[in-house]
Amino acid sequence: MDRVDDRRPTTPAEPRRPPWWQELKGSLRGRMRALVLVVLVALFGLLAVAVGSMAQASAADQVMMQRIGPALTSVERLQTAYVDQETGLRGYLLTGEDGFLDPFTAAAPRIAAEQNLLGTLVPELAGSLAAVAVAYDNWSANAARPLIDLRRAGEAGQASALAAQDAGKGQFDVLRQRVDALRAQISGEADAAGAASSSARQRLFGVLAAVAALGIALGVVAMRFQRRWVLAPLTRLGDDVAAVAGGDYAHPIRDDGLRELATVGRGVATMRDRLTAHAAETARTERLRARADQAERMADTLRRDVIVELSSLTLTVTAVAGRHPRAAPELHPVVRRLDLVIAAIRAAIFGSAEPSPPRE
Repeated sequence: MDRVDDRRPTTPAEPRRPPWWQELKGSLRGRMRALVLVVLVALFGLLAVAVGSMAQASAADQVMMQRIGPALTSVERLQTAYVDQETGLRGYLLTGEDGFLDPFTAAAPRIAAEQNLLGTLVPELAGSLAAVAVAYDNWSANAARPLIDLRRAGEAGQASALAAQDAGKGQFDVLRQRVDALRAQISGEADAAGAASSSARQRLFGVLAAVAALGIALGVVAMRFQRRWVLAPLTRLGDDVAAVAGGDYAHPIRDDGLRELATVGRGVATMRDRLTAHAAETARTERLRARADQAERMADTLRRDVIVELSSLTLTVTAVAGRHPRAAPELHPVVRRLDLVIAAIRAAIFGSAEPSPPRE
């Protein structure tokens, strides 16, 4: 009893995916993925730099608009208020009219407001702002207020003499210098913010120029790689397929090393081999059919001509033997031999299977 093989057919294992570096080298898909990845990394890197530059420029502009610009305006208003007080003080000391003290009195709340505003806008310059406040308090307490009190006390001559001698000028010059120093510091911050904004915009313009150059370079590289990776292999593959389609079944299907095109090439080669095998089988079948037709024609010829002629010859010889008894002993063997030949031919045609064509 034969042993039954109950082993189940095993499914072929799936081909292992090659490492990424081999896929990059031998796969059009891998190369295109690598090219796209490089492009995306470059674009995202440039985009990050552009976004950072825009953020820096925007931050510098906001600092300029929201802090530095208003601080410069505020320090100008503060200095104007100081000058208004100093001018009003001089007019009052010279004339004794209280109307000249109106600018002095009106400037006091403005000075306090501007100092508070500067403390909010430029807190990093609190030391310089405090020096301005100290100089103002010194001038106000040691020069302005005593002169006003002296003039109000009726000491007009002494007050006029002090005013003519520029009393308190030293303190006010110190105040003016400290205000100028504060203004210079704020202007320095304004210059720094402007420089930061300009630098950020220059970087942004550089990034945009780099993006444009990258786009042009990528276009050139893409066209070159398309010609080298896609068009040239496809053209060679198309030439090979055209040659095979034209009847040159021995023409090789070239493999450029790319798996995708190699798969197409193997498919075309397989189709070529099958077409070649089919053509060979068709030719063999045609030869066999031609031989069978030839054998059939030969059988028809034997049946139609040779057997009929031999049968007629046998009857003729038999008739001759009947008319010439003396020759009958010699003619009867001839008739028997003719009968054997006719029987052999009949057996060859009708008594055996169709002749099988010779093997090639």
